Amino acid sequence: MRTARSHLAPAGIAAVLALTVSATAPAAAEAATTVRPVAAPGAAAAPSVQASHASARDRAYLRQAHRGNLAEIAAGKAALRRSHDKDVREIAWGLIRDHRKLDARLREVAQRLRVDLPDAPAAEQRDDLDAVLARRSGHRFDRAWLRLQADAHEQTLTLIRRELRHGHSGSVRNLARDGAPVVRHHLDEVRAELTRHAR
Repeated sequence: MRTARSHLAPAGIAAVLALTVSATAPAAAEAATTVRPVAAPGAAAAPSVQASHASARDRAYLRQAHRGNLAEIAAGKAALRRSHDKDVREIAWGLIRDHRKLDARLREVAQRLRVDLPDAPAAEQRDDLDAVLARRSGHRFDRAWLRLQADAHEQTLTLIRRELRHGHSGSVRNLARDGAPVVRHHLDEVRAELTRHAR
């Protein structure tokens, strides 16, 4: 009896393995082609086929948003050097703090997706800030600086909306989605301060 079992065991194991492989093959193939849904804002994004690929639009968004963050940080530092208005300086601190945080996340995503980022704001952004800095300090500087920030944040919101509508990568779209309320908050603060300076 022991001899019969020993002869049957390899055949039985082979049959079980064959059934296991045939049963799991479709599931494995399906798992390989399934795109998982994008994680909710603030949640850890699960790895997915969609999140692992950046389209040309996604790459352009990462580079433009990065330049925008660098420009806002530079503008905030300029306001701290030139402005004596308490509220303007408070907005400037907020820009520096929040855009550093946004950019830290952006750089992580760019590195994961192998997207090279520029190391400075765009020439136009630098020229715009230089034009504001050319004005004297005081109210003239504050108004010019606030107008520049209003324009910059409106452009950033347009960039975000475009990425959310047409972007491919879940990771990049999550960045845009999470950044939108921060940028809107900055824009609201800047507009309110511009109204105060117009009185």
